[in-house]
Amino acid sequence: MKTISLDQSYIDYWQDFGTGRKSHFGIRVWADRCCAMTNVGAEHPNLFGATHSIPLDPSGIASQHSLSNITNEHMRNHSDSDLCTVLMGAKTFADALV
Repeated sequence: MKTISLDQSYIDYWQDFGTGRKSHFGIRVWADRCCAMTNVGAEHPNLFGATHSIPLDPSGIASQHSLSNITNEHMRNHSDSDLCTVLMGAKTFADALV
């Protein structure tokens, strides 16, 4: 599931398992960086782990367990998502907002 902030400054990509509700983990993407996030026990998402610059090198995030796992799980459930193309810089943040 993809949600865009009201001010369009970031996009949240949630794992979402088809329930129509947000899952507990996701990736927050800004125009130039991204970070893993969770909403476990929180009303608003909390960022966790390191912030990574975009574009990402896919081999570079393999060692970043949380970011890699959340991205892989999101793509398994949303194969048509633009998350990977945005993270790799093949699609611009501005284009992802549309």
